[in-house]
Amino acid sequence: MRPERVFLGWDRPLVEEAADRLLARCGPGPWADLSRWLVIVPTRESGRMLRGSLCLRRPAGLLAPRVVTPMELFGWVRGPSEKWAGRTARIRAWTEVVLSEPGPEEGSPFPCDPGRRDFAWALGVGRSLCEAQDLLAEGGLTFSTAREAAGDLEPDLWVRLARWEERYRAILRRSGLRDPTEGRLEALEKGVWRFAEDSVALVGCPDPHPLALRLLQAVLPDRACSVWIHAPETIADGFDEWGRPQPAFWQSRRLPFPATTRIEAEEGQVALRAALLVEANRIREAVTIGVCASRLLPYLRLALAERKIPAFDPGGVPGRESSWLPLLADIRELLEEGSLAAFRRLLCHPAAGWLGVGPGESVRALLEAFDRAAARSPGKDFRAAAREEVLKPCVERAQRFLSAAGAEPLAALRKPFSEVFGGERCGEGDDILAEELAAALQEIEALAPSVERPLGAAEVLALLIDRLSGLSLPEERPEKAVELRGWLELLWDDAPHLVLAGFQEGSVPESVTHHFLLPPALRERLGLRTNAEREARDAYLFEAVLAQRRGRGRVDLLACRFTREGEPLFPSRLLFRCPPEELPGRVRRVLDGQQPPPRRQPAATDSFLLRIGPLVWAGERKLSITGLRDYLACPFFFFLRHVRRWEFVEEPPEELNDREFGGLLHEVLADFGREEAMKGCDRREEMEDCLRDLLSRRLHRRFPDGIPPAIMFQAAALEGRLAGFARAQAEEVRRGWTTVSVEEPVSFSIGAWEIVGRIDRVDRDPDGRVRLLDFKSAERARSPRSAHLCPASESTGPEEAVFEWKGKRLRWRDLQLPLYAAAWRRRHPACSAVEVAYFALPRERAQAGILEWKEWSPTLETEAESCAGRVLRAVEEGRFWPPSESIVWRREPWRSWFDGRPGEIVSPVSAVG
Repeated sequence: MRPERVFLGWDRPLVEEAADRLLARCGPGPWADLSRWLVIVPTRESGRMLRGSLCLRRPAGLLAPRVVTPMELFGWVRGPSEKWAGRTARIRAWTEVVLSEPGPEEGSPFPCDPGRRDFAWALGVGRSLCEAQDLLAEGGLTFSTAREAAGDLEPDLWVRLARWEERYRAILRRSGLRDPTEGRLEALEKGVWRFAEDSVALVGCPDPHPLALRLLQAVLPDRACSVWIHAPETIADGFDEWGRPQPAFWQSRRLPFPATTRIEAEEGQVALRAALLVEANRIREAVTIGVCASRLLPYLRLALAERKIPAFDPGGVPGRESSWLPLLADIRELLEEGSLAAFRRLLCHPAAGWLGVGPGESVRALLEAFDRAAARSPGKDFRAAAREEVLKPCVERAQRFLSAAGAEPLAALRKPFSEVFGGERCGEGDDILAEELAAALQEIEALAPSVERPLGAAEVLALLIDRLSGLSLPEERPEKAVELRGWLELLWDDAPHLVLAGFQEGSVPESVTHHFLLPPALRERLGLRTNAEREARDAYLFEAVLAQRRGRGRVDLLACRFTREGEPLFPSRLLFRCPPEELPGRVRRVLDGQQPPPRRQPAATDSFLLRIGPLVWAGERKLSITGLRDYLACPFFFFLRHVRRWEFVEEPPEELNDREFGGLLHEVLADFGREEAMKGCDRREEMEDCLRDLLSRRLHRRFPDGIPPAIMFQAAALEGRLAGFARAQAEEVRRGWTTVSVEEPVSFSIGAWEIVGRIDRVDRDPDGRVRLLDFKSAERARSPRSAHLCPASESTGPEEAVFEWKGKRLRWRDLQLPLYAAAWRRRHPACSAVEVAYFALPRERAQAGILEWKEWSPTLETEAESCAGRVLRAVEEGRFWPPSESIVWRREPWRSWFDGRPGEIVSPVSAVG
């Protein structure tokens, strides 16, 4: 294959230029014969637009070219009898592999207690493994070949994954299926092209799948492929031979800054502005909304609907938003729990006919009867609904279904599906759903003879829900609708007015797909797509869509500074790709435009200062040692946390954040310290076994319904730190140190105040020395001295933190270890030898160990008590203002709440009234 680049320029819409160029190859005449052309376009929607443009130019008719997407090429090099596994078959095979493992292996990427190794856990693992396979396919890799390329990066992990992959492929082969990546890689070696096209053109594809390019080179070695690039030839150096933007070129390319750029306060205002811009166009076809950030879609639809502007997304609506998915979920809940709530929801569903609800029956009457039955039933079993005569037939049908599902799950599920989808359907989306359900059931049935563990009906439904959740379902196009196009479709859009909504960092440029098995260093070594390549692609797309409309249209660029939830956002870095002398001007235009600048009104605050107060201590005179640290960081921060009790409430994350990661590590180490058998143990291997077991118990207590795959991977990282702890702990035991207690509560008085805390661990050696330890899990642990003290000139904070020591002015950052020592001495006055230290547990396990406070002295302990007394007097007097320039305001959620500058946006109330 000899790719020949053709530069189309970018003064006209790509779809028009491509159509004209193709028709020019046919010569004059009313009929155009393009049947010998194979045209490769980036997406099916761009292919639809190209075919439409060709038809507009040849209304009398034409012999159309074959138009395909890059990965559709593999559909015509497959062997005649070869069938590739679909998503459901792949995940089903993976669940069989992971569930057939004899037990939890040491170092497994998906650790799990044997009692928790259920199908829900295996389904999550199967999804993750399929995602990793698809990402590796970009580089033509499998787990086996990635093992060789990974080298010394997690070699044991990749050996295990390669072994699992062989078993996974064997299951598919026994069912007459091939793994898609395996089949595609074989096609690269010995595929046979089935078409007789004379000409091949790759048109407007700035980011084709690498495997598709390798296929073109393999199956058409002696033919030329035209690569049509939507750009002028003057920037030919910006593209490789296949038309992909070159990172080095686009990194240094100066990009334009649209004059109509607006930075709104939050996402709702972006959606409103976009709707107003559409409303100003009398012809809806003349404007397109480019949805740069997918999370904006619901806000855009709502804003348009409020103005009675119909919207249409050519990419379809996500399958997870379909009304059929809740139906499957409720049937699954009925199977697993037999719950009243699930039965009630099934009665309400439009497709309740399979339960015997007639088309003319009043749903309201059924629900009233259901509520009467439920009120008389103390339990949650759906069979209680049979107390109402009108519901008895529905309950009986549900019971027959459950009985059949227990005996023949697939046959039992096909019956309600045939009733639901067998009648009149609402549109193309229902047809696709029915086809996908049928295909998924066929895949599950095909694998049944090749697996040892049969699936129950609820497990089959879990696979079906997974299948439908990943679909995009077409929607009907309303009359006079405005189109909502994704970022990658905009190169092919020809509307003269383009509204770029959500031009945010993180969306444009798009980051490569994150996967915990493929960290950035490994991706680079394996030759997978990189963030630099994505940034080059998006920089090119940005300039191209602007250039298309230069002189013939308009581009409005909309971004915002906060999500609807108050999380900070930033405009795309592409807006600041300019010469140094232009940068200040662009920054000013972003921050100080005509719109009210969100920089001065964070989150939902528009034109007023936040009144917070009164700034007085109203609680009991009791404070934790960590509370004192908050005051040393910033008095106003202390007020918000300990007087107003501000906390950030969020949904449980898919993975542990830094605080939760460290907290879990502390919990496991505390459990270890309570194990009597371990207190005198100096054998590292025994300690590691014990720590792994304790970690597993903690994880299953926290995630009783199954540990998410990302957290399993974090658990492996925790095991690494615990291994470092075991090595260092063995050395300490051999030196004579013994654990006396863990999580030791301490309490002492300073004036009228009670100060409380909890020491992570207390050790004692044969000479009677006591050592108070605090565990630190930061990537790089600081020494106790640098964590507690700094020169007074190096940071800001309350004056109460400053003191003189050895002729130097120092500032307390933290009082933790000194106050631990003070509390211990008060409780044990006869104990004279008290030491304080950190037990550091960084990422590099070889660096784990004790960090002693080498300059520790009782003088510092006394000074720390004096500082605590000064802070407590300041708290009593209400000295919480002004805020300090502390790092706490640059951390979330405080950064988004106060925009990093509370002194500018808060009006403190110093006294009641």
